[in-house]
Amino acid sequence: MNNELKPYIQYIHKNSNEQDINLYQKALLDVDDAYLKMEFFKGISNRELLLGMKKILKDDLHTLAATFIATILSFRFVNNNDIPFLEKEYSSEISRIVEGIQKIRSLNFEKALEQPDMQRKLVLSVARDTRSLLILLAGNLYLLRNYNRIVSLEQKLDVLHSSISVFIPIAHRLGFYKIKSELEDLVLSINEPEMFLSIKTQLSQSELERNKIINKFISPLILEMNAHGLNYTIKSRLKSINSIYNKMKAQKIPFAKVYDLWAIRIILDSEPKNEKASCWHAYSIVTNLYEPSLSRIRDWITVPKSNGYESLHTTVKSEDGRWTEVQIRTTRMDEEAENGMAAHWRYKGGKMTRGVDFWLSEIRKAIGSEDGNSPKSQLSPEKFANEVFVFTPSGDLKKLKYGATILDFAYAIHSEVGNKCINAKVNGKIVPIKQVLKNGDQVEINTSKNQKPSADWINWVVSTRTKTKIRKALDEQKNKEIKRGKEILERKFKNWKIDFSQEVIDELVVKLDLKEHYDLFYNVSIEKIDPLHLKKIVLDGANPDVNTKLNIEAADIQNVSDEVIESGHKDILIIEKIDNINYKLAKCCNPIQGDKIFGFVTVANGITIHRNKCPNAAEMKKRYPYRIIETKWRAGKRRVNFKTGIKILGSDSLGLANKITQVISNDMKLNIISMTFELKNGYYEGKIGLLVSDSDHLEALLERLRSIKGVSEVFRQDL
Repeated sequence: MNNELKPYIQYIHKNSNEQDINLYQKALLDVDDAYLKMEFFKGISNRELLLGMKKILKDDLHTLAATFIATILSFRFVNNNDIPFLEKEYSSEISRIVEGIQKIRSLNFEKALEQPDMQRKLVLSVARDTRSLLILLAGNLYLLRNYNRIVSLEQKLDVLHSSISVFIPIAHRLGFYKIKSELEDLVLSINEPEMFLSIKTQLSQSELERNKIINKFISPLILEMNAHGLNYTIKSRLKSINSIYNKMKAQKIPFAKVYDLWAIRIILDSEPKNEKASCWHAYSIVTNLYEPSLSRIRDWITVPKSNGYESLHTTVKSEDGRWTEVQIRTTRMDEEAENGMAAHWRYKGGKMTRGVDFWLSEIRKAIGSEDGNSPKSQLSPEKFANEVFVFTPSGDLKKLKYGATILDFAYAIHSEVGNKCINAKVNGKIVPIKQVLKNGDQVEINTSKNQKPSADWINWVVSTRTKTKIRKALDEQKNKEIKRGKEILERKFKNWKIDFSQEVIDELVVKLDLKEHYDLFYNVSIEKIDPLHLKKIVLDGANPDVNTKLNIEAADIQNVSDEVIESGHKDILIIEKIDNINYKLAKCCNPIQGDKIFGFVTVANGITIHRNKCPNAAEMKKRYPYRIIETKWRAGKRRVNFKTGIKILGSDSLGLANKITQVISNDMKLNIISMTFELKNGYYEGKIGLLVSDSDHLEALLERLRSIKGVSEVFRQDL
């Protein structure tokens, strides 16, 4: 191995500092022959693959020490658990490169051809460092060169699909046109071997004649350019076999009819202020010698492309009637184009953006500099990403907004899946619906027929479209409640021989201080308004008090303690500016010691105490601000038990319910007052009613329950 690596050791010594050289030698020791004899790709040893990649990284990509070190280590450290070790023993820079390689290698390219753009963006998003991408680009090129040696058909397809959908487009955008062309030709040789061999043979047979034609074409140009005193370079570029094949296919012509097998590029040395004049000067020389096709002139100097590409293109006819494309640009323009700023398929494909594309355009500039202090060398897609890409169980990719949660993903699949979502399995582990997704996650949504969207969900998603779907579901849910409430009230009034007319409904809406008749039906359905109260209003003509209006006080209030705390608020509460008045704890939100609370003054039943997070709090504070009073828990209060509820989600396992009850009853010494569990497809949803002394007591319980294996989510839920 030492002899094989000697050229690279010399290369590292020439281009790196002493610390990099020491780390390189250490990496060679950490990756011994046992790992190099193994085969990541069956049929090709790690040693062969490593040496092939390093040659490409040195000769074609011109990368430096950190990339070489990370390349070596990527053959030994293939598990995410190794990253802390690499960061400690090497550096955060090298560990970041290796981690990016690990993540990209773990991706599934089975459906890459069906979603090429998504696959490319996913690869770019999970690569934590630009050099991770370069290393795998080199690996992909070596594997395509040795495609027939790979034994596994699955691995062959993986290499081929990732080449087409990911590495060829990326190589082009990075400005590695030589690598890109070779990758395309190799793919063609695999997919269309007979056609590839035919074109290659005909190119070889025509090479001598072609060189004569090119020399004959540029000789007059050289004489004229010299005569005009221009500083220039002339290059000829032969089309790749794949490009020729695509032209034959698009124009439905044989090889012999493809006349523009090459293009001529004139690169001028010019001061910035004289660039346009120099290019048009060269253009006049070309068109004086050869007849131009007026329909094929492309002036991207006067008006550059939206991505910044600048060049003057023309197609001219030589004396033998052959059409040849001539590109004219300055050294600056050529360097910017070669840096990937004007990758061909990008400027044909769409507008310039500052997301992944901006990152790509900057990578090419950073390749030659691996100085740890250079910001270019640490460019990461994380700094520009505004998207996240995750897999469905079947391997399809979904593109979501950065920061998307399980709920965003569920609604991206289908609105009904989102509405019924209770949790999800991410990479095999149960997680709650608020979990933020990462690039490359595989997500399987779990649903329950009893699940309904909540207004809180809007705060748990990032997509505007998802928020719209949730609001729509909430509206539909409310409309169902309105319809149900109307049916209940209509049926009750019929039984009571009361006229269910619009006049009666309007009267009830006015007396209850409601906005619309829909509010009446809705509150009847959700049992905020008791139909018996409405009967009394209609028959007796009485004006209802506040408690009968929204039923958020007396009708919903209960004694939630082991002891009677209906009155004597001084025992546990301090209610500002009010004394000798009864209070009750609201049933709608079940406040407990330690919660942030407020008091609400009722007409006939004293004060009700609500949590600040009570579902009715916003409406009460908006409509009756003058009846809100400041309330807080008394320090050093006597111990009282409060009723509250919790909800538990997780995967079903043997004895899980028993473990939960043991923690609650035996470990935390709490009384269970109710408990229900629903099982579906191996997942459960549990609701438990408890007596707790305060919010700290409750939070301690939640933490203990979260530590139980099989429990994915635990949170407080009003009973």
